[in-house]
Amino acid sequence: KDRLITPSYCFILAANFLLYFGFWLLIPVLPFYLSEFFKAGNSTIGIVLSCYTVAALCIRPFSGYLLDTFARKPLYLFAYFIFMMMFGGYLIAGSLTLFIIFRIIHGVSFGMVTVGGNTVVIDIMPSSRRGEGLGYYGLTNNTAMSIGPMFGLFLHDAGVSFATIFCYAFGSCILVFYVKPDKNIKFTLMLSAGLLVWLSALFSVGAMLLH
Repeated sequence: KDRLITPSYCFILAANFLLYFGFWLLIPVLPFYLSEFFKAGNSTIGIVLSCYTVAALCIRPFSGYLLDTFARKPLYLFAYFIFMMMFGGYLIAGSLTLFIIFRIIHGVSFGMVTVGGNTVVIDIMPSSRRGEGLGYYGLTNNTAMSIGPMFGLFLHDAGVSFATIFCYAFGSCILVFYVKPDKNIKFTLMLSAGLLVWLSALFSVGAMLLH
């Protein structure tokens, strides 16, 4: 059987999980932020949040062409970096208009990085185990979706500032740029341990704040 679990494969799994964790962490919190900081009504909140999805939808048809035209991994990391920086952009958005602009850029980068991630993970997997590999890859998204919104609401209900919550999302994504996949199996173990420590720390802080 061809080897599926490699350091590069574990890296892309971790990157996908951390990306979606940052994404889902803010999903239940952003309506409160828009309402409290910009005094936005329900319809305005719906429009602002939908800008993200519309932007991601618009870029996806072109993402495949760009990934086939340019080097895939650098383009994936560039899109990942832009996605990560937009969490910081939310912090400096002093007006609703600027927030919408950042939201659109965030959606474009999300559309690009998700397509790029799917392409990169297929490239590094053995063809004989692509179905299994894509199943595990999709599982990282589902795992992030199951705990991200819950933790975001934990923080919000505990009275944590929106700036801190945005920093959590930013910190989730920036972890990807501090690890480099190599051919040593120790990398796989260290990365897995690091993710467990990161998640444990998040939930520990959340539990402390709730009491």
